[in-house]
Amino acid sequence: NNNDLNNRCKVEQYHVKYSTEEEYIDPMTLEDGKITVLVPQENTVIEGRVRYQGFESWSPWISSDSPLKEKQTGDDIGFLLPIIIGSVVALAIVTIIIFLVVRKKKSEIKYDAEKAEGNTDESKKLNNQM
Repeated sequence: NNNDLNNRCKVEQYHVKYSTEEEYIDPMTLEDGKITVLVPQENTVIEGRVRYQGFESWSPWISSDSPLKEKQTGDDIGFLLPIIIGSVVALAIVTIIIFLVVRKKKSEIKYDAEKAEGNTDESKKLNNQM
């Protein structure tokens, strides 16, 4: 997970570019470990890279324009939640209908078997009257 703390390598400096601005940020100045930049437009491309302590080279650039490879949470759940709830409700309704139909068929079969043997309440009453 990208939100886990990095305990192996300490960041020496962040390099952030957006619009015509370019900033080098000391990790000690971050608020809650987050970099905040004010951009002139909503669709401004933001690029960043990191240099770790003990290394001369920078990490590769990452960009807000490139596709994210980590799992996105929260955005798609609004679309999927009604589908999931609808599927569960439909499955419950189908299960109840099947249960009621099977129950009705079993009672009809039981009644037909008793009727064939002459063990119904009506036939017992008629036999007693004779």
